[in-house]
Parts: sequence; C-alpha cells; structure tokens
Amino acid sequence: MSALQDLLGGRELQAILFDLDGTLIDSVPDLAAALDASLEQLNYVPAGVNRVRGWVGNGARKLVQRGLAFALEVPEKSLDTALVDQLLAVFFEHYGKQTCEQTVLYPGVREALKHWQAKGIKMACVTNKPARFSEPILVHFGLEELMPVLVGGDTLAVRKPDPAPLLLACEQLGVPLANTVMVGDSVNDVTAARAAGMPVACVSYGYNHGAPVADAEPDLLVDRFLDLRGDVC
Repeated sequence: MSALQDLLGGRELQAILFDLDGTLIDSVPDLAAALDASLEQLNYVPAGVNRVRGWVGNGARKLVQRGLAFALEVPEKSLDTALVDQLLAVFFEHYGKQTCEQTVLYPGVREALKHWQAKGIKMACVTNKPARFSEPILVHFGLEELMPVLVGGDTLAVRKPDPAPLLLACEQLGVPLANTVMVGDSVNDVTAARAAGMPVACVSYGYNHGAPVADAEPDLLVDRFLDLRGDVC
C-alpha cells in the first residue's frame, strides 16, 4: 500500500494531482535569472537567487511585485500598478527564453511518476505557473507523457488556493474527487485541496514563500518525493 493510498480511508487511489514548482522541479535558478535580468534591464538593482527562493509560490505577478518592492525599497502595497505591469511584461519575455536552462527535476520524481503510471493511476499537473511556460518544462523533462492533463495559472480565471483548477483537472482526467490526492509544497496547495474535499500531501523541500509548509498542516508531509510511494526506503 502506498503512502498516498493511506490518505483515502480505504477508497481506491485513482488519480494524483501535482503542483509543479517546488514539488516536481526546482525552477528558482531560472526564475531568479529572469527576474534579475528584467530588473537590470529597467535599471533596478537585481535581487539574487537567495531572495527569490523565498518569494516564489504565488505566481509571476507576485514574484515581480516582491522584486520591484525590494528594488525600490518600498512596501508592495505602495507599488505603482503600471510599474508592476511593465516589469512583468519584461520578466515574461526573459523567462520565456530560459525556462529550462538551470531548472532540474527533484530526486525521485521520474521514478515515482513512472511507478504510479505503471499502476494505472492517472496524473495531472495543477500549477499557478502560466501554461505557456509550464508545458515546455513538462515536455523538456518528458513528463507530458506521464501527466497529459495540465491546468496552468492562466487556464481559468482563478488559481490555487481556489479549488477550481483541481476540480477541472479531475474532470479532464475523468476521476472522482473522492479517489484523488493533491501533492504540493505550499499552503496554496493545502487550501485548494481542502476546499475541493480531497486529501493533500506536501514535500518539505519546496518553496511555500519561505515558511515551513508543516504550518499548513497537510495530511502527509515527506522530506523526499519517493517517500510519497510508501514502499521504498
């Protein structure tokens, strides 16, 4: 029996929904490079990868807001919307050119996904990253064959922590909510899963805006991705 199966109270595990950044991939180096290039292009001070690691997880616009607030040394709430829009457009341009230059899969991801696929468990990626950036990453790492359904941050009018992206993924997979588990790394994933009425497991190594994801009280917390299988040492 798998660790995720244990969360379903005896119901069959038919599907798993996965967050992307901080769960399946470490994308911070490429995000930081794109943000810093954007800041410098607009004559702002770069933020550096260490700061960016604590800023990711709420989508591109929030990342850009945090970078701009840092550069201008002002609170985020006081930022001019036009400046944020300008930086965001430049950021998208840079990031679109370098989504996979330094991004890597976390250890055990491919092995675990292939294990679940062999078991006949359906899988989908549900991320707040825009689909136009997420899809090339999945293709780059050969994950699109393992999880053919992608719900990106721009697929619907809402994103996680709203449960709608999770509901859409289950609909597209053709599986009941009652037989599905969400796997992520942040409070957004936990909140969305709770609202959708499904169990949620989290990895401790992700981003979660710099805070311990344990504080969000997921149903299962693991330190290694392979620990989600529950049948490996």
